[in-house]
Amino acid sequence: MKALLSITVFFLTVCFSFAQTAFEGSIKWSMAMTSATGSSPSGTQLSEKEKADLNKNIAEMEKQMKDPQMQAMFESNPQMKVTLEKQLEVMKAMQGEGGVNNLLPKSYTIKVKDGSSLTSVEGGITASMGDILYQKSTDKTYYIKRDSKTYSVAPKAPAKTTDSSVVTVTATTETKKILTYNCTKYVVTITQKGQKQVMNLWATKDLKQYDVKSFQVSDPGTQTYAAAFKKINGVVLGMEMTHEGQTMKMEVIELKATTLPASDFVIPAGFKEVPYGH
Repeated sequence: MKALLSITVFFLTVCFSFAQTAFEGSIKWSMAMTSATGSSPSGTQLSEKEKADLNKNIAEMEKQMKDPQMQAMFESNPQMKVTLEKQLEVMKAMQGEGGVNNLLPKSYTIKVKDGSSLTSVEGGITASMGDILYQKSTDKTYYIKRDSKTYSVAPKAPAKTTDSSVVTVTATTETKKILTYNCTKYVVTITQKGQKQVMNLWATKDLKQYDVKSFQVSDPGTQTYAAAFKKINGVVLGMEMTHEGQTMKMEVIELKATTLPASDFVIPAGFKEVPYGH
């Protein structure tokens, strides 16, 4: 699960530039996780004891949030209320049939304009990170939480990092269509500290306006994946990776070229800056 979530974070933190015709518009990705049998992964289901503990914790938190003293604290610190409400929302999501699987995002949308990007997540615990804004003009990544009207600046990756990973990218003859685009399957193998991780990527050369050769990664832990993408000949529209019997699948379900307002790519007026991770 941790390895699969790291891939998710990579997609949400990487900002790419287009060296040919500048693309302006939005790209929507779907996300799903299944087991080897095609059903929801059993490894994400809660045991009966875990369910009982979870229900108990939810009841205690709901009682605590209704306490008059806590209500008074909320009035002086609205951010605390938003944070606790998000935690409660996550806990309740785990009560569902999918268990921990409900914490995964269902989809996310990336808006792109003049080298800047805005990523919005739909569903799952990752949505609590807020929208992710990369501004080309400032070369900074911001996490914007609209509910609490706050934002934080993501730390920049070190200029130099030591990475002993070995990345191998192999093009296959297997093809399929994603949307209306012809895609070729690439097998990516990442070997790190004796452990192998294999991903299947589907890329198309039909979109000539894209040139995904330059990545800017805000999280140093994702540089290995960025290196893999640089070796792909085309625009990646699909990805799947299996780990411990669980398969994460991501695929572009909507691609729109359209003019976007510049106001989408700025910090909203009146939002307060808070430390990263809050």
